[in-house]
Amino acid sequence: MSSDNQHNKNTKSIPGWDVGAPQSFSKFDNFERVNLNPDSFDRLIEQHGVRLKVFRSMYCPRVKSIDGGEHEIDCEICNGSGFVDLKPVCTSGFIQNQNLNHLPKAEGFVDHNSVAISFPIGIELQYFTKVELVDFTDIYFQRIARSAGSIDVLKYKASRINVVLDENGIEHHQGNDFKLDVNGDILWKSGKGPETETIYSIHYEAAVQYRATRALHVNRFEQVIREGKAFHVKFPEQWICTKEFLVRREDINGMELLPNPIPHYNEETPEELG
Repeated sequence: MSSDNQHNKNTKSIPGWDVGAPQSFSKFDNFERVNLNPDSFDRLIEQHGVRLKVFRSMYCPRVKSIDGGEHEIDCEICNGSGFVDLKPVCTSGFIQNQNLNHLPKAEGFVDHNSVAISFPIGIELQYFTKVELVDFTDIYFQRIARSAGSIDVLKYKASRINVVLDENGIEHHQGNDFKLDVNGDILWKSGKGPETETIYSIHYEAAVQYRATRALHVNRFEQVIREGKAFHVKFPEQWICTKEFLVRREDINGMELLPNPIPHYNEETPEELG
């Protein structure tokens, strides 16, 4: 680390991410001094970490008042989630302490899948920051109704479709009946797939996504001696991140992808209608 070089080599000059240069002092106590090495922290992450995308996550500004925070459910900015995720930066993270709890909720059982992730210097998180793994996927399944067009929008951006089964027990296969478009949604081939509004079940793979939920090691500050000066630096952060279930889909141009419409079924019998 030279006096004219920031200790942050990871997000320097990235808009929305650049962390200021550390303060340096020429007077310091060097008696029996043992220094921590920030480069070694980053080297651990570089050698044993996985590739990540870390976002700048924040509140959605489309509220009726600052104090009340009343929010529209059909908001076009955040799709009703109350949060927006911007300016993703590609980096690495060291994952450890895998934890999986099957928690009972009002709507059923939910997997509370959490991990501890250490991030390089310059990658700073806040509660609810979105973190996405680049090279790994999770399996996911859902029901969906065939749209009137050729594209069916999924809850997650799919990287591969494993099984599609419609309500008549007919299987539809990737490559033969449909392909994935640039947004990871189903693009049906002409004349293929279920009829409009037909319900089908789909099993697919999508990128692993987490939200930062608990801070473990943050605001760790230390003096590092280089070139006869003491630099006051901030060391890497470590967060508990929990599997993401709140998803807002966007296409490659940043426009919102709305889910397939839910058909309006009439549960009355023909005799009751007549």
